[in-house]
Amino acid sequence: MAFQHDAKTFVKKHILIYILLTILPAAGISYILSQHHVKMMNTEEKIEAQKIANTYAMNIENFLGETVGRLEMLATSIKVQKNDLSELKKILTETAGKDTRFSGFYWANTDGDVLIGTNPINNPVNVGKRPYFQHTVKTKKTSFSKPHIGSIMGRYIISISTPIVEQGRVKGVLIASLRLDEMEAKIKNQIKGETVLVVDNTGQTLFKTGQIPKDNTVISRTSVAQLPWTITAFKNFNTADDCRRTFLKYLFILLTVFNILYLLINYILLRRNLKKEQEQTEIHKLELIGKLAASTAHEIRNPLTGIKGLVKLLSEEYRDEKAQSYFEVIQTEIDRINSIVSELLVLGKPTAYHLKTYDANHIIAEINPIIQSEANFTNIELITSYSSESLFVSCVKDQLKQVILNLTKNSLQAMPNGGSLYIFLERKNNLCSIRVKDNGSGMSAEQIAQAFNPFYTLKKDGSGLGLTVCKRIIESYGGDINLTSTLNKGTEVEITIPLALEINNQ
Repeated sequence: MAFQHDAKTFVKKHILIYILLTILPAAGISYILSQHHVKMMNTEEKIEAQKIANTYAMNIENFLGETVGRLEMLATSIKVQKNDLSELKKILTETAGKDTRFSGFYWANTDGDVLIGTNPINNPVNVGKRPYFQHTVKTKKTSFSKPHIGSIMGRYIISISTPIVEQGRVKGVLIASLRLDEMEAKIKNQIKGETVLVVDNTGQTLFKTGQIPKDNTVISRTSVAQLPWTITAFKNFNTADDCRRTFLKYLFILLTVFNILYLLINYILLRRNLKKEQEQTEIHKLELIGKLAASTAHEIRNPLTGIKGLVKLLSEEYRDEKAQSYFEVIQTEIDRINSIVSELLVLGKPTAYHLKTYDANHIIAEINPIIQSEANFTNIELITSYSSESLFVSCVKDQLKQVILNLTKNSLQAMPNGGSLYIFLERKNNLCSIRVKDNGSGMSAEQIAQAFNPFYTLKKDGSGLGLTVCKRIIESYGGDINLTSTLNKGTEVEITIPLALEINNQ
């Protein structure tokens, strides 16, 4: 039951972590991106709606400009020909028949009395008080009226008045009734499904195309230059649907990315935890070895001492060559067992010694003759490069000697056919660096990865504790040991130990 409870707790914990690291960030970022996208789209739709409004404003302005142009050309021809009223009516009637945009043409004197027109005038009509007419007489320029129902034909129109000016004086005013339904028809011919609304300055709707949407709409407005009209363009834009689609699109993409990152992080953490577990296993293994060595060293060495003494007595009693060879093998194996026990003791308690300060140059110089002797025996050149400055380190001299001797022994054994062995000492910032380098057989990547593991060895008679002991000793001094190697090219081991801040008695 406890196991099931722990398993459920573990699953719940990982689900919560998954939600916090993937789903929530992906949803949050997707929401922000979708809102930004909708905002950008809304801006684009507003720009598009503004383009539509500007386009139709331009169309209306072009329509009005063309209308005014025709009217002013007609006014000019009337002034040039100086026609009488009957002839003038004939010209106006012919012109009205050729252009359906005009509901009619009228001629008025400067007092506003409409004298003739293309449509029947049953009752006297005076437009003198109308603002557009007064503006034309006063400024001698073409003016527009507000949209209104024409008093003669009853159509929805705007009136356009153009003065007839001779010698700087207004002789009369030509008035044209412009049909708004014709203007609307021409504008609608250019509509491509858009909804456009045209209103005057009083808010009255002059005409519109399509149904004005109530929701999900982008609106843009503009004004007509010649008239106080406002054109409004409407663009359908479903913000909710677009936001939902965009959110789901980003959510899918981000969930994919976050899941990949989540799996990658889990993989990295798993490898890191595995590495830590391996390190802990090695530490526990060394601790176990140390405890085992500490508790059994005397029990092992005491019998060995007795065996060694008896072997010596027997070797003195039996002097024949065959017996002596056996005694020599037994003695060698006893020495090897003693060596292994000593290494196990170092693994168990490497810091159980009182550290003193020594110059690493002096320590290497003391053991250099031993290394030189071994090198000469195997036809190997020894090259030792000492540091030009003192390299004081806190250590146990014999232990550091043991480390260097172990490393040089490995290098010598890696060069059975001769070669060169290098020992370099130098200062690197606040560290003492000792490098042991050879040009022997080298090691593969797999061998390097296991080189410092206890009981791993490439030698037939090796204990597999040499490099492990070296690492344990150097790390007890606060230092580090690194191995680099290439098959058939050689190996280099570098030891770095912090330089001593104070020099103790040596």
